[in-house]
Amino acid sequence: MSSSDDESYDSDEGSAVHDESSVDIEAGFEYVPVPEANQIRMGEFNLLPLNRPDKTILVVGEESDHIALRETWNENDWETLGRDVAGNEYLTEIEIGNTVDSTYVGALNDQNMISFFQGLTRSNSIRFMTLILNGFGMEGVQAMVPFCKNASNLTSLNINVNNIGSQGFSLLWRALRDSPIESLWCGWCDVESIEIDENCIPKCLKKLNLSGNNINSDGCRELTKLLLKKDATLEVFCLRENNIDDEGVAILVDALRKNNSLIHLSLDANERISTKGKTLMLKLVNDISSIKSTLESNHSLLTFGSSFQNMYVDEASDDIIRNKITVALDINRLSMYKKDRAAEAGKLKVISTQLNSEERTSLCQLQEVNMRNEALYSEINPLHLPEVLELVGRNHGHSELYVALVSSIAGLFSTINRKKRLQDRLQHHLSIIQTLRTEIAAIEEAEESRSV
Repeated sequence: MSSSDDESYDSDEGSAVHDESSVDIEAGFEYVPVPEANQIRMGEFNLLPLNRPDKTILVVGEESDHIALRETWNENDWETLGRDVAGNEYLTEIEIGNTVDSTYVGALNDQNMISFFQGLTRSNSIRFMTLILNGFGMEGVQAMVPFCKNASNLTSLNINVNNIGSQGFSLLWRALRDSPIESLWCGWCDVESIEIDENCIPKCLKKLNLSGNNINSDGCRELTKLLLKKDATLEVFCLRENNIDDEGVAILVDALRKNNSLIHLSLDANERISTKGKTLMLKLVNDISSIKSTLESNHSLLTFGSSFQNMYVDEASDDIIRNKITVALDINRLSMYKKDRAAEAGKLKVISTQLNSEERTSLCQLQEVNMRNEALYSEINPLHLPEVLELVGRNHGHSELYVALVSSIAGLFSTINRKKRLQDRLQHHLSIIQTLRTEIAAIEEAEESRSV
């Protein structure tokens, strides 16, 4: 893995999870420095059986520590460490691996994983586990399965930069079926194909990192099951540096039209996404084809990746598309904490784009939509036109107000004519009512005369 890969997996896609307050939605990762006072490091493993409540985190991250473990530890040593961890009721976090750079590989290879997890299986206190860059594969995942099925408190598992492959991911996914897992990081793990069993989707999963793999449009089709399931929970979905093309984008976009849980979708560094795919992303967050379509666009997404602005440019229009996407996402962000965020974001998008002729024209050209100004105003109830024109003047100035007046003049005349017709009809019906009242009064008077 190159140094650029290292920077992306460490800074953009996340390391260990420690505190929900540390979530960086824009970047799609979570990280808080591990408090040193709470750490058990190499040479302090004898503290594990003491069950000290002030020692809650096992950390093995230094290159020298991993070299020593590889050279001096045998299978029994790893199994003993696993048993000591399992017997410690205060230990909530394990971080064994290289979370800093890619210059060395951690000591947890397949054989050591088997020994370690053989001792660890009964552990039930671990909430966060980080095993980045250890080089284990399918056998290592198999060793984890009993632990994953038993760990009723495990909310975050980070195995970025290992060699688990597609089979390893599938096995791990099934093992986490009934777990409380919220964050699963399997970036740069040689995953090529994805099969999602809808009956095995973890019920609490909020964050999934599959960056740096080789997922294509078929994989995207499977992954949409996470977005389309009833009561979808996924909020952060990292798919950068994969093999996703325009077809894959279309599949994801179609699912996201029906999803309002996802906040962060990372698609940057997928170099097969062309202008067509980026246009689909724009249409997802601001469909300009009609006012109704704009109101029904996706208003929950906040970003397409922390490096989205640096995505590969293959046409001059790409920069314009990205800027338009950024504007729409900014509106989503502004509306995020409103009582009805979808309605608020939709209203702001209509005002800022549909009611601005220049902006609407630009978006129509990018999305290949043919809509004249007159057609736009024909969508608006004539009785609401005065309010709409007031919004145009207040938000876009006199020149735009003039364009709106010219475009809506037929509607305004229609409003005036309709008002006159309604007044005439009202007068006509009032006259009929008066005639009927007179006839009723005459009948009642005649009835009273006969009774006398």
